Amino acid sequence: MANAATAQVNGIDYSVIDPSQRWRMLRTQKRFFFWCLWVSSGVVMQGFDIVAGGQLAALPEFQAQFGHLQPDGSHILPARYLSAWSSIAPACEIVATFIFAPLLERYGRKPGILVGAVISVVGVLLQQLGTDWRVHLAGRGINGIAIGLMFTISPLWIGETCRPELRGFFLCFFNTSIVFGQFAIAAVSRGSSYLSGKWQWWLPVVGMYAFPAILTTGWFFFPESPYWLVRKGMPIQARKALQRVYGIKNNTFYNLEVQRMESENSHALSIQGSVSENRRTIFGLDISSEAECFQRMNRKRTLTAIFAASGQQLIGATFVIGYATYFLDLIGVKDYFNASIVLYVVMLLSSMAAFPLTEIIGRRTMIVMPQFVLCCMLLLIGILGCVPDQGKASWGIVVFIYMWAIIYQLSIGAVGFVLASEIATVRLRSTTQGLVTITNAVWGLVMQFTIPYMINPDAGNLGGKVGFIFLGTGLVAAIGGWFLYPETKGVSFETMDELYASGTTPRHFRAVSREREYALQETQPKSLV
Repeated sequence: MANAATAQVNGIDYSVIDPSQRWRMLRTQKRFFFWCLWVSSGVVMQGFDIVAGGQLAALPEFQAQFGHLQPDGSHILPARYLSAWSSIAPACEIVATFIFAPLLERYGRKPGILVGAVISVVGVLLQQLGTDWRVHLAGRGINGIAIGLMFTISPLWIGETCRPELRGFFLCFFNTSIVFGQFAIAAVSRGSSYLSGKWQWWLPVVGMYAFPAILTTGWFFFPESPYWLVRKGMPIQARKALQRVYGIKNNTFYNLEVQRMESENSHALSIQGSVSENRRTIFGLDISSEAECFQRMNRKRTLTAIFAASGQQLIGATFVIGYATYFLDLIGVKDYFNASIVLYVVMLLSSMAAFPLTEIIGRRTMIVMPQFVLCCMLLLIGILGCVPDQGKASWGIVVFIYMWAIIYQLSIGAVGFVLASEIATVRLRSTTQGLVTITNAVWGLVMQFTIPYMINPDAGNLGGKVGFIFLGTGLVAAIGGWFLYPETKGVSFETMDELYASGTTPRHFRAVSREREYALQETQPKSLV
């Protein structure tokens, strides 16, 4: 390890993890910032796809193409169509992630991106050219495979590559990318609603070609995860990848980063050992790492990561975000397209505001109490759904949906992915991220399948009363978060390993880690990474 005199890079000592230096470090992260944007473009596709079902369902030409003719001359899309279209993508995400997650650990993160881009083109093509609802269904399912890949790779690569002091800041890219995709599909659908003929619904579908195009164009220059290269015993290649990631003209920086990653990997191995020698397989697939995630030492970490992602679905994200346009149409909001676009703009701005706040305020603070506030919003939406005059109550529902969206994006929406991506031990991070993707997709499948039956006129037709349902599931998320979520702001991966190994209660993580840092400073002012 370089000494203090040689560890200075642009006035910053990279030999220690020092959260007080995070904003000075951020000024040197320009190239990494753009790589984060690029790798997150695949996650934009996920946001695009989540909302596409509700947006397309609100377009008259799409209704005419796939719906059933009504006596008054209008068309209605059966709830089973909407449910199948919405649930097929998360269903395929589950299968794809189960298959591809072990391959990402074996072959690296970069090959999976190209595979996802190719698969996405096939899926979008089927959605565009299909005239039968089943062909459109197949296209959404195939695209769901690509979404599952990018949903796993994007936060994994960002979390592995960035400096610990800036983990929360850059992992917020993940949620903001999803929200930007939601805004993009809402804006494109609003513009296409002025068109007539097949291009009214073709335009939003054709817009999805942009994501595999972006991924393919930049793939040849994209660096493999240096952390993965270090773990595979390739420090020279890791150093070259870091040079492409950062572009900093200082060799000391790259030496320090490789040493930090080697130290973190060695520390994790010293505490937990290597993957169990007892290999476990299912249908010919090696699931040893997945099984180890649920062993005693790792179980709480795995469940915390899964619960952080699941909480988003339990507290109503799919209802408020995924079906906003269609739901506003059903409850009688006349200018429902413009109302939904404003909603997505508000969410995008709120998600961007979470970038600095997650490092200033912290993860636990930004998630736990706001979840209880979100439950209150859902309660009020449910109460307004019971008002006899729904024409007047609908605008009250819109107001509370907007308030819910702001609080959600500033809390569990943005920070939930941050916590889920950084909580796992380094050796099992890719496996845990795969489990997070699978669990998120399972909940997405359940929600996407059931929500059309809750709100569609030919089914439950609950209107605002659906808020009561998500109040119940949201309370589970809020109460569970109080006991499970630790404060990880400024806590190194090594310290997290030690805190979990010692059985420290998650809500006491920050206090205990500060005590350890203070004790370490007393005995050894300059600790090595």
